[in-house]
Amino acid sequence: MSKFDVSAKVHFASLYNYIKSYPSIYNSNLMAWQQIKNSQGNIVNSEPETSSATDGDMDISYGLLLAHKLWGENDKINYKDEAIKRINALMDSCVNKRDYILTLGDWVLGIKDNNFKYVTRSSDFLLYHIREFIKYDTKNSDQWNLVIKTINFIISEQMKRQSKHNGLMPDFFIRANGRYIAPKVKVLETIHDGDYYFNSCRIPLRYSMDVILNNTPVTNELHTLNNWIKKETSSNPENIKSGYYIANDYPGKSFGYANNLSFIAPFLVSSLIEKGNDDWTISLWNTLINKPITKCTFYENTLKLMAMIVATGNW
Repeated sequence: MSKFDVSAKVHFASLYNYIKSYPSIYNSNLMAWQQIKNSQGNIVNSEPETSSATDGDMDISYGLLLAHKLWGENDKINYKDEAIKRINALMDSCVNKRDYILTLGDWVLGIKDNNFKYVTRSSDFLLYHIREFIKYDTKNSDQWNLVIKTINFIISEQMKRQSKHNGLMPDFFIRANGRYIAPKVKVLETIHDGDYYFNSCRIPLRYSMDVILNNTPVTNELHTLNNWIKKETSSNPENIKSGYYIANDYPGKSFGYANNLSFIAPFLVSSLIEKGNDDWTISLWNTLINKPITKCTFYENTLKLMAMIVATGNW
């Protein structure tokens, strides 16, 4: 937002200094995933030993690369070097080198015995981030290409199963009998870990950015998802629900409630990648505008702002 906000660089530096103040216990070039304010008013890690979350560090690394493109290297922060350091850390600590999947965080490889080494989060499949990583992290470029190959394979296989007619991806994939599938049990967070829920609701935004920024072809998954959600909601964004079954009931059946912008805002971005969606795009925009910031959760407002930045051509 630096072309609109003269203090953007100052805020960015402050944010990055904050990030560096809370390193993960497993890899100091990654960030501890959660902080809280304690009874003394100090900001501390939510637990004494706090590890990373993969997509958080992917966003941090990508943000540093954007800063490098915007501002060069004449600042106190060497954006490019800091980004490369973190991208290297992601490859070292957040990629399972057997299958080349993105793990949930550096704790998966950091803790010797756990059941999460073959679990991956579909909303972490940030191809537009990884394509930038490949340009700068030349040491690991071949390995990052293997991650992209794995991501595309997992999605294409899921599109042969419960997602064939709806394009929905589950919050998590688990490895079973050599395949990555949507789980029917709680894996990490909720009983809906195998459904389209509060992680995968970001997918229409995160997957579409590769098409928008890199001009990659619209995937079968995104094309199917866009068409399905319009039909499912009768082209009324207010009918988008905050949850859809994939593994745990009839695929595409809703179980959530309406008017949660966490589930609505990402579809604004995916509406931009194919022609013929103008009315749908405008309806989505108006739905976001009509729900005040004060009536939204932090998560809703974050995804709303990101979607609007993309939709107005300011990314």
